[in-house]
Amino acid sequence: MMKKLPIDVSTFRTMMLENYLYIDKTHIIHDLIKDGRYFFLSRPRRFGKSLLISTLEELFSGNEDLFKDLWIGKSKYTWPQHPVISLNFSDLDIESASELKTSLAVALDDLAEEHGIDLSKYPTPGLKLKRLVKQLSKKNPVVILIDEYDYPLLNNISNLKVAEANRKVLRNFFSVIKSLDRYLRAIFITGISNFSKTSIFSGLNNLNDISLDPVAANLLGYTEEEMLSFLKGPIQELAKIENSSLEDTMLKIQQWYNGYRFSEFPLRVYNPFSVLYVLKKNKFMNYWFDSGTPSFLVNLLAQENYALENIEEAQLSRKSLGTFDIALPNRLFNHS
Repeated sequence: MMKKLPIDVSTFRTMMLENYLYIDKTHIIHDLIKDGRYFFLSRPRRFGKSLLISTLEELFSGNEDLFKDLWIGKSKYTWPQHPVISLNFSDLDIESASELKTSLAVALDDLAEEHGIDLSKYPTPGLKLKRLVKQLSKKNPVVILIDEYDYPLLNNISNLKVAEANRKVLRNFFSVIKSLDRYLRAIFITGISNFSKTSIFSGLNNLNDISLDPVAANLLGYTEEEMLSFLKGPIQELAKIENSSLEDTMLKIQQWYNGYRFSEFPLRVYNPFSVLYVLKKNKFMNYWFDSGTPSFLVNLLAQENYALENIEEAQLSRKSLGTFDIALPNRLFNHS
């Protein structure tokens, strides 16, 4: 039976149980978690970050049956079971610092309740997290997974007062994690942007930013090899509709959607969202831009009246990409 294209799902369990196509990245994930503990990864919207977090949740929870047909399910991985705290910050209320603190506290209360733990005596998100981790670690070291960590900042980038207040909430929250090291097995944090460590993660000085490392170059997105291995059938169907050969259709897909490179290595990856949609709708369009447009960046460009022709020719260093700060947005485009 041909697998369904996952254009409307980003939950690993659903994909495995309901016959969705999954591009197997578990060999890369295995290599990461085998040798490391604390990771940060930034990628554009609609690039598979939430699916990665969902995959890690099931992996660290020891749900071996879901992985039986994948690389890691056939490896010598031993499937230890760890308590997992998984938070998606795009689900939180972020219109003010008080809303952010309240909704983060509620999210932690809900997670604790699932494990029979009462956090009602602890007033702040940081204290709740500390208590939850210590209680859960009585079973096994805990895994913390955080998706879209920067959502409370980017969605308020045009209101610096709120963004700065939210930044302080996040900084206080993440500073708690450093003191929990002995209770933790792993931390994995994803986001769109890479704010400077001093502004958000000052306490997590051992957080390994793999955003531009070769080890993560194809962790998200599809390589040419993966396209032909996992998606050859749908590509052949598109070729028929285009009245074209497989090779020419692949070349056209490449011209439209293969523009991402995340390390100094010359490896490029296709945007998964756009690829899945062109294979579903059999029509070439700018699917990612319609759905994944970084509105915060568009608004910032308009607000600061940046010259787009200068940005197009800009060359940014690895350091400049990792020092973005809400209080100094023009630093991102400072090439002097």
